[in-house]
Amino acid sequence: MERREFMHISAVAASLVSGGLLPALAADGPRPAKKRRKAKRAKRHPVGTSPNPFTEPAAIEPITGYVGKFAPIQTGSMAGDFTASYSLAKFLSAGAKSRNQVAGSIELAFKGDVLTATETRHGNVVKTTLTCRAEDRAALSWSLASRLEQAPDAGFTETGAWDGKAITVKSAAWTQERATSLPLIARWALLPVLASGTCKSKPLRFDMLDDSTLRPDQTLKYSGAIEIPTKAGPATLDCYAQTGRAIVPTHYLVDAAGRVQLITQETVNWALAELG
Repeated sequence: MERREFMHISAVAASLVSGGLLPALAADGPRPAKKRRKAKRAKRHPVGTSPNPFTEPAAIEPITGYVGKFAPIQTGSMAGDFTASYSLAKFLSAGAKSRNQVAGSIELAFKGDVLTATETRHGNVVKTTLTCRAEDRAALSWSLASRLEQAPDAGFTETGAWDGKAITVKSAAWTQERATSLPLIARWALLPVLASGTCKSKPLRFDMLDDSTLRPDQTLKYSGAIEIPTKAGPATLDCYAQTGRAIVPTHYLVDAAGRVQLITQETVNWALAELG
């Protein structure tokens, strides 16, 4: 279960109910052609068994049904102070191309050493304020507030800090500590790091702060330039791959100006919508 889904479920104290698809009953004799076509269109393939022809470059396999509608942002910079908005392109199923749905968004603002992020997903709004270390964007302190749009009182707040050796996270009911061995960088604080180009010549090793969760021993490595189809035509982007403990492999697609245009993580993917 994703941490974001856990926060949503915890806030409303709901139980998780999983369901499956019921098999269709066979009818006597051949089905009408219209029904046969409908059944064929409805066929879906689980993750890992996709007949998707766009396996190269692998970075866009989860969004092949979305990327053709995506137009890369051509103005703005991710160096210094900036604001950015990303759309969440959720992966639903595989086919000749993936089936995707826009299922949320995140608004980011970088000002000096402070990053603010407001993410909306499934009616859950999470706002994070993070103070970074200037030289490497490492996280020093942060606060996270989660609430439901339909039930604003059903939420919670966490605060955290990193002293260079361990993180301490507190809520109203508990305190947790975890040791770190590498610089602690929040997921979205990677944007200006990628924009700087420093990872192109040397892989970045770090511990990642994901909301208030520690994802240790991460590596962000340049994987070469790739060409992808977009609404505006073919685009050549630099591809960076992040691997490490407790994450799925993540690809960051960055243009020549350092703008992070796409982030793919299998079921959860992000597409740059605005940059200022």
